[in-house]
Amino acid sequence: MNKTIENQLRLCPTLPTISSVALRIIQIGRNPDIDLAEVARLLSKDPALATKTLRMANSPLYMRGRQARNLHQAITVLGLNATVSVALSFSLSTWLRDAPAHGIDLDRYWRRALLSALAARLLGEHQDIHVPEELFLAGLLQDLGMLALDAAMPETYGQLKHIVHNHDPLPVYERELVGTDHCEAGAWLMEEWGLPDYLVLATRGSDDLSRIEVPEGLESFVGCVAVSGRIAEIYLVEDTQSATAAAVQTARSCLNMGPDALSDVLTRMAETLPEVESLFEMTVLSPPQALGLTDQARELLATRNLQLLRSATELQEREQEFRQQAHRLDYIARQDALTGIFNRRHFDEAFSKLFAQARAEAYPLSLAYLDLDHFKEINDRYGHPIGDKILAAIAKRIHDQLRADDLFARYGGEEFVLLLPGIDTTGAQKILVRICDGISALEHKLEDGNTLTVTLSAGIATFPGQGIHSPNELMQASDHALYEAKQGGRNRVVLADVAVKSSTEGRIDRPL
Repeated sequence: MNKTIENQLRLCPTLPTISSVALRIIQIGRNPDIDLAEVARLLSKDPALATKTLRMANSPLYMRGRQARNLHQAITVLGLNATVSVALSFSLSTWLRDAPAHGIDLDRYWRRALLSALAARLLGEHQDIHVPEELFLAGLLQDLGMLALDAAMPETYGQLKHIVHNHDPLPVYERELVGTDHCEAGAWLMEEWGLPDYLVLATRGSDDLSRIEVPEGLESFVGCVAVSGRIAEIYLVEDTQSATAAAVQTARSCLNMGPDALSDVLTRMAETLPEVESLFEMTVLSPPQALGLTDQARELLATRNLQLLRSATELQEREQEFRQQAHRLDYIARQDALTGIFNRRHFDEAFSKLFAQARAEAYPLSLAYLDLDHFKEINDRYGHPIGDKILAAIAKRIHDQLRADDLFARYGGEEFVLLLPGIDTTGAQKILVRICDGISALEHKLEDGNTLTVTLSAGIATFPGQGIHSPNELMQASDHALYEAKQGGRNRVVLADVAVKSSTEGRIDRPL
């Protein structure tokens, strides 16, 4: 998310807010030695929040044996994380009651939030993730960015009013219209509030997990949140079949969960939804609606041979296979078959882009043109199979010495090119001298037991440099420097500026 949008959000006076008590609980919750009595004192300053916390502790969702009769007992029952979840959940619900809406149906938003929160919690139970409070909160907050964007850009975001009920394509439309999406905006706001990183990450990846890098150990947590939104859609959209198919696919890809397991989660949704509605004093679905939609979705899930579910899954799997095959074929087309490094086609396509990037970001870009010395004589004397082995060995030796950002390619025959982003002339010279020294010391075993060594000549040119304003001019300069290296006796590195000087003065510098 760019700075302009961040500033727009930061300066918005109607951005979603949480109570000062909830904010203070988040802050002190970072202290591992937190005193629960202090949390109880804070909650007592907000009577409405205190009442909600006590009710939550005594609800079937949390109650563990003896009834909690005061705040300290309630916090002990819930735990600190659950207390933070309660504070945030009810604080946000209070804000929503009076919030202005431009592109959002707040009633539908809140119903989706509660359904997602409950689904995330129940998915966690099924996956043996023992952090139900954190999952409930993550599911509840995953669409927070919609409120933020609607508050900060009411006229612009209001243009999405006709598609906000179709959640799947929403992030794409948001990025086209406002330059970011609700996942990024929500993650930013949660960071501003000081919420834990795992909650921020779950929100950022809630619509598409492929957009984020998930740390080891958090895959199931963020997967539960991503699936929870798809489960909520089953209860909210008219096309229950399509919503169920989407939930099946997401559950399989994110949690490796099959239709039977998903059916169990939906059954628990219908059983526990009334308690959540009671706690938040809101009717998400009428009892007949909840049971009817759950039964309809479970029937679809139970009918495993249902054409909709099977065709959707098989089609997506085939598309994934085709994409993987296309990537493999594209990689093969850009790879030199003999040496395994990139070929001329890939280099030519990437060269222009890397040159433009270096010009735009004002960093040096060095190009080295390399050629093996007297290689034709090797092929003529020992045969092309031996020559091919030597080429492959030399390419591997050079490739293993390079950075990930360097671009190394076979340009034709025994010629190679090496592009060094961010490396100036002096740095490039040191790198090429080291490479040439290593190649000349590399011994190649022949069939008769003898060994053979090969030397390398290189010409280097760097952008920015005298007379170099384009990729073609950089290539010509390095090619001319290579020519001077060959003319000067081979087994040496020549810089473009020295090559130009030598052309006028009749001498070559920088031999190895």
